[in-house]
Amino acid sequence: MKVAFYTLGCKTNQFETQALEQLFAARGHEVVPFEETADAYVINTCTVTSLGDKKSRNAARRARALNPGCVLVVCGCYAQIKPDEVRALCGADVVSGTGDKSRIVTLTEQAYADRTYICTVEDTLDKGPFDFMPAGSLMGRTRALLKVQDGCQNFCAYCLIPFARGLSRSMPLEQVRSEAVRLGDEGYLEIVVTGIEISSYGPDLPDKPTPVNMIEVICRSAPGARIRLGSLEPRTVTREFCEQLSQYKNLCPHFHLSLQSGCEKTLKDMNRKYGPDRFYESCALLRQYFPGCAITTDLIVGFPGETEEDFAESLAFVEKCAFAQVHIFPYSSRPGTRAASMPCHLTRAEKQARASRAADVCGALRRRYLESMVGQTVEVLFETSKRGVSAGHCPQYCLVEAKGGESGRVQRVRVTGASDDKLTGVLAD
Repeated sequence: MKVAFYTLGCKTNQFETQALEQLFAARGHEVVPFEETADAYVINTCTVTSLGDKKSRNAARRARALNPGCVLVVCGCYAQIKPDEVRALCGADVVSGTGDKSRIVTLTEQAYADRTYICTVEDTLDKGPFDFMPAGSLMGRTRALLKVQDGCQNFCAYCLIPFARGLSRSMPLEQVRSEAVRLGDEGYLEIVVTGIEISSYGPDLPDKPTPVNMIEVICRSAPGARIRLGSLEPRTVTREFCEQLSQYKNLCPHFHLSLQSGCEKTLKDMNRKYGPDRFYESCALLRQYFPGCAITTDLIVGFPGETEEDFAESLAFVEKCAFAQVHIFPYSSRPGTRAASMPCHLTRAEKQARASRAADVCGALRRRYLESMVGQTVEVLFETSKRGVSAGHCPQYCLVEAKGGESGRVQRVRVTGASDDKLTGVLAD
């Protein structure tokens, strides 16, 4: 079969799609771009927001339009939460949730042979141990995603993910080590450590390793690769965390701390487990031990009950933290969450207006951080090249463009300019 993939949502979804591509290829199937005619299309879905659901449905319709007779496989979080809706609105031949994704290859082959509808969605809260899938990519040896954890048990008031992914489960430390060694030996230049909530790594394993233990193992096992961390819960960042990890020169000085709101009251309403003071302490520690590091975050605006004063408090805190980049999300009501039944929901227009105001503030912070990089020499992992100009990312995860860079190589670049969204420079080697 020719098999094409479309991925929505987080880096964990991206990892799982990369793993599925490898598994299909190992069975003799040809992986083709999504825009081509394929025998089977696999849509790996997201349900964090209602927009994610809509995009998932649109991708499924595009696949069916490309080949009306294809086997359409819809998997992931949207399929897990709403399998009947996926069947009805997407016309899927195979509906598979978030569990045991490795069997999607067999399910697709079965549907292709028998032309029968298959649904394998199971209760996520009863999941067993960590579901291992191979790390790596069919698209060269530049960057690999390594999923070390799955699930979440924070049950934030706005979020469906614990119901979609189940409770936290961790990859055993020895398996983490062997995967990191393999990726390093295969020549990957960067490894992105990912999971639904990597700060929850370890307590479910017999020897109770900590997130720091896990990160140290990866840094030591792939010394020739840059190690980039996925999103962290701010309480993970302690002085011990910073002291131990600042010893590893291959750990990227880029930390994504999940904020969601800078207002004390709103954080409590969201059932987040920290307040602004604790969050700011984490930022200060990171800047002490990793000078010049990029701290990025997520921000939800228009949460139920968020007053104008609450929003102003949140924006002021965002400015205080001086983030390098902020991903802004207007609150999206998800049926089944506690927030959905809260009073005082804001109108769509109110949420969009606040998102626009937040974008102005966060855009200025982004420009300020990029301008602070001018004059520095950074190591850039070049990923693309077009008309003599190469583009890639530095350790702080800023996009850098320079003439003469070579795709698939790390090269030193002296930064000479900054715009709203990228840096420009000249090769320093």
